Amino acid sequence: MVKDGNMKFVILLSLFLSLLFSIIAKTSPNVIVVLVDDMGYSDLGSFGGEVRTPHLDRLAENGLRFTQNYNSARCCPSRASLLTGLYSHQAGIANFTGRDSTDRLGPAYLGKLNKQCMTLAEVLQGVGYSTYGVGKWHVGHEELPTDRGFDEYYGYVRGHSTSQWKAGNYKRLPEGRKEELKYKDDGFYATDAFNDYAIEFLKQAKKKGDPFFLYLAHSSPHFPLEAPAETRDSYLKTYRKGWDKLRKERFEKQKRMGLVTDSWKFTDLSDVPVDRDDIANQYAGKPNPNWKDVPQNRQEDLVYRMATFAAMIDHVDQGIGKILSLLEKGGDLENTLILFTSDNGACYEWGPFGFDQSSRKGFTKLHEGKDLQNVGGPGTYHSVGSAWSCLSNTPLRMYKHFNHEGGNCSPLIAFWPQGINKANRWVRSPVHLIDIMPTLLDVSGAKYPKEFNNEKLTPIEGMSLSPHFKGILKSKERVLCFDHFDSSAIRKGGWKLVRGNNRYKNRTWELYNLDEDRCETNNLIEANPGKAKELEAEWLAWAKRVKVNPYYLHKQVNPVQVINKLKRDAQGFYLLKHGDQVPREYAPIFSQKSIEVKLLVTRGKQRNGVLISHGGSRSGYSLYLKDGIPLFSCRLDGVLYTYRATQILPENRISLSLIVNRAGQVSLNSEDEILIEGKLPSLLKNHPQDPLEIGNDSLSTVGDYHINPRFKGFIHQAKLKLK
Repeated sequence: MVKDGNMKFVILLSLFLSLLFSIIAKTSPNVIVVLVDDMGYSDLGSFGGEVRTPHLDRLAENGLRFTQNYNSARCCPSRASLLTGLYSHQAGIANFTGRDSTDRLGPAYLGKLNKQCMTLAEVLQGVGYSTYGVGKWHVGHEELPTDRGFDEYYGYVRGHSTSQWKAGNYKRLPEGRKEELKYKDDGFYATDAFNDYAIEFLKQAKKKGDPFFLYLAHSSPHFPLEAPAETRDSYLKTYRKGWDKLRKERFEKQKRMGLVTDSWKFTDLSDVPVDRDDIANQYAGKPNPNWKDVPQNRQEDLVYRMATFAAMIDHVDQGIGKILSLLEKGGDLENTLILFTSDNGACYEWGPFGFDQSSRKGFTKLHEGKDLQNVGGPGTYHSVGSAWSCLSNTPLRMYKHFNHEGGNCSPLIAFWPQGINKANRWVRSPVHLIDIMPTLLDVSGAKYPKEFNNEKLTPIEGMSLSPHFKGILKSKERVLCFDHFDSSAIRKGGWKLVRGNNRYKNRTWELYNLDEDRCETNNLIEANPGKAKELEAEWLAWAKRVKVNPYYLHKQVNPVQVINKLKRDAQGFYLLKHGDQVPREYAPIFSQKSIEVKLLVTRGKQRNGVLISHGGSRSGYSLYLKDGIPLFSCRLDGVLYTYRATQILPENRISLSLIVNRAGQVSLNSEDEILIEGKLPSLLKNHPQDPLEIGNDSLSTVGDYHINPRFKGFIHQAKLKLK
């Protein structure tokens, strides 16, 4: 039984909280965050594009346009940053969602949101906001949106994409909640359904009377490209001009509207990233082709793809118009903060002609004649390709996956009639998706706690955008850091140090002065080696702090010994030990060389694990055990070749000798017994970004292991010779 004193306290506390939330409801703005997927820097009309986006353009003209808004270069890490105010590594999604890789890579590679962060919804829910989510989740399906602060949700929670035409792919949360809107597949289109549910939730919020937070996370225009044929066809004439002419038209429009200044230069078409020739349309590592050099029938196929892409953005904008109309009618528009952005730059996957069917297993089909009418319809699966993505990112270089400006810089629009002074301004200060959390804390009056649900929280990294709303300029010396699948960058003031990963033409650092060269056209690293070293040291300190592998040594299991200088014996063999990890810049280059490896190994009871590896999913080799049986794997331009022994390796100490000779012949011997013989089609080519390792393969893996690659037996000796 509750004592009278305690009961009075509970009643008074309840009345106080009710009064507090009532005050908040009258003063705090409503918040809508709209995120689109894979839309390029210049696709919106208000950033230079020809796509019809009148409602988003209205927000831009009556709000702020941020010209240097950074993201995390890919869908899921960007969502992690936006939702939490942390670098994606700190939130647990350094690279991608999926398999928990913390054991071998560390806590940044959990593959889902961790417990050391709060979402925007959790924070705002705590100060009386009603919280609603719609669309793509993609920060780990193990916890549903309704487990992370959203009162109501409609969308999909698994994977990066799903068909827009299948109503059954989408669900209403929390579980058991009755769907307010009913669709059949023949009358369903997900982008429109997301807009419909956004409006449904806004109506529910109006009835409740609390301030609301709506997170509208569209999957458009991410592949598969799908849109109603009528909207698609309205863009066909436009895109028959081709990407070369349209890129110039966009750039001229950007000049007229004041986006482009003297520091911006019109760039050439970006290179197609290095990948398998079959999916890169034979353009791997080469510049995208000029439009005039593309055969006419291929041009028409590409026109339909880009018209579908534009139609997807068009339907997003149509929904924005309906939302604005509803807010105006209800008298809520003036005190609603609307933020609109894209999660990364336009997507190149995988070559200038795009692909059909699923991503990595896809192929490029040429659609002709009547088949063109099916592009973007039910049952189809297309991407737009790298050349059209150069148009989408005009005039910035490169694409999603990379931390050059075309990959990690997106348009950002902020609209809030009551909260923004002097609307229709360009904001040229660098900002980041991590800034959305502190912005919403600022405008809502919420505080970010040190602990939540008995977990100590990582302090947020971002800075509030509120000073920009008031016209107060921030310092230019802000530091922002990036790393995604080993494409890395640091932005400090006007300087940017950036490097690509193994799909980029080289892995070396490049240095740009963005104040003078906004589009990264003049690499200054040779002229400014001191500045490059300074920025690299600062990036490395950040990488260690947020636990980027391999710079953060994950010590829970078998500490790694990072080696930056290898010793040799009298025969020319490099000498290594179990646990050694040699970073790329210090590892011997195996390109077009024979390889000889000598190992002394005690397997013991361990049946699985990597004995030696150098490289990753694009280029490299690995000798490993699976169920006690030795296997040798090699990656040549991403294609995997594997040779398997027929017998289990003994448990006791044993010597192994691996040779890949100049003719590509592979042999693995144990004492005098031949365990493996094979023939590679060529020698290894590209020096990878992944380290040389003894007893592990910790980054992108060479072999198709399906096991923890760390070897928990013991490697007494490891010797390596290349010639």
